[in-house]
Amino acid sequence: MEPKIDPEGFVPNDVQLGHGDYQPLILLTGPNMGGKSTLLRQVALCVIMAQMGSFVPGSECKMTVVDRVFTRLGAYDNIIQGKSTFLIEMEEASTILHSATRDSLVLVDELGRGTSTFEATAIAAACLEKLSAIGCRGVFTTHFHEVWSYAKKLDNVSLCHMAASLDDKEKSITFLYKLSLGLCPESHGIHVARLAGIPKHVTDMAEVVSRSYRASKRPIKSILQALLEAHKQDNEPLFRRLYDELRNSLHI
Repeated sequence: MEPKIDPEGFVPNDVQLGHGDYQPLILLTGPNMGGKSTLLRQVALCVIMAQMGSFVPGSECKMTVVDRVFTRLGAYDNIIQGKSTFLIEMEEASTILHSATRDSLVLVDELGRGTSTFEATAIAAACLEKLSAIGCRGVFTTHFHEVWSYAKKLDNVSLCHMAASLDDKEKSITFLYKLSLGLCPESHGIHVARLAGIPKHVTDMAEVVSRSYRASKRPIKSILQALLEAHKQDNEPLFRRLYDELRNSLHI
């Protein structure tokens, strides 16, 4: 086989489920294009390769055998069968919730992207709690802040993120592609829009709308929690933005 990707371009990640500092379930956050979906695929492929006795691309692999690998990845519809993107999402999620056991590996990527934010958040949080009750191992990704808050009450869920470095002055983002403990309070979608070539006046307006919306919608308690998390992570640019958001919310 002819390699198509430079081996030096890969960023290694250690993944632990139910070992060390990590609970059996990981709720994974992070910026768009930050590597969340790739990490899910990495976990699935490594587990399958290990159980079939194949080489595993890592210096060490210790795992408990799983009875099944369940995945809910990507977004697509089925015009022939008359199924929307959201219906397919729900059908696949239903199969997982009815069939997964405590010995299963479950990988779910941004459940609910095909419907409204409010309903998607509620469905994602409820499905995460069901997986927690089942006791399986897995990784569950989301961009919804409320799901993060909901997950804090679940004892067997670790909150993690894919790290990124943000330069507020240059309005740029560098993806580090490293799995890290803790939350990523923002998805940095506007920065990704810049990378895609969206006109500057459009992304600038998006920032104005975003700040206004957050100031009017996000509870003060949520902003304070995000401020504390940014302080713990020594993330000064994020801390400054959250501080400004808090001032706007308090009309200071």
